Amino acid sequence: MVINIPHASIALKGIFFAHLILTVWSNFCGSLPESFVFYNTIFLLTIIWSLHQRESEEPPFMALCTNLLSIMFDIVNLAYYWPYTMSGMKRFGAAMAILNLLLRPLTSFLLYRIVQDRAGSYGSFGLPSGFEGIFGGPRRSPYEDIDQAPQTNPSAGVDPENIPTSSPNENLFTT
Repeated sequence: MVINIPHASIALKGIFFAHLILTVWSNFCGSLPESFVFYNTIFLLTIIWSLHQRESEEPPFMALCTNLLSIMFDIVNLAYYWPYTMSGMKRFGAAMAILNLLLRPLTSFLLYRIVQDRAGSYGSFGLPSGFEGIFGGPRRSPYEDIDQAPQTNPSAGVDPENIPTSSPNENLFTT
C-alpha cells in the first residue's frame, strides 16, 4: 500500500502550524520546563528552513532527526513534570502536550517521505535495504536522471526455447 503525500510545501506548512499551535497551547500547562519550548523551537526552525530551501534534502532530514529526538524528550518531560493539581488551564495544556506527542509519529512519516522525494535515488541514508519497505517501498525521483543510460534486462534478448537444458548429472565432472 503506497500512501501519497500532498505537495511537500503544503505538508511542511501543515506540520509547522499544527506543532506551533500545540506547542503554544502546551505552555498553558505551566509545569513544563523551558527545554520543552527550546527543542520545539529548534524543530519549528528546521521546518521553516525546509520551506526555504526546497531543493535540498538536508533541512527536512534535520527536522526528521529533531522530531525523533523530540518524541523521547516529550515522554521524559511529560513523565517528570506532569502537573499534580489539574485545574482547567493545566488540564488543557497537558492535553495539548499529549496531542503534540501523538502527532509526532505522523509528522516523522511525512518528513521521511519528503526527504525521500528530495533525495531521489540517494534516499536510503545508509539504512539496510529491509527498512525501505517500512515507509512504502523505494521512492523514485520525479526527475529523470539523464547522466545514466537506461538499464536493460540482460536476459531480454534470449529466446526461452533455445536455452539448452541438461540435467546436473550430465555436466558434473566432465571434460
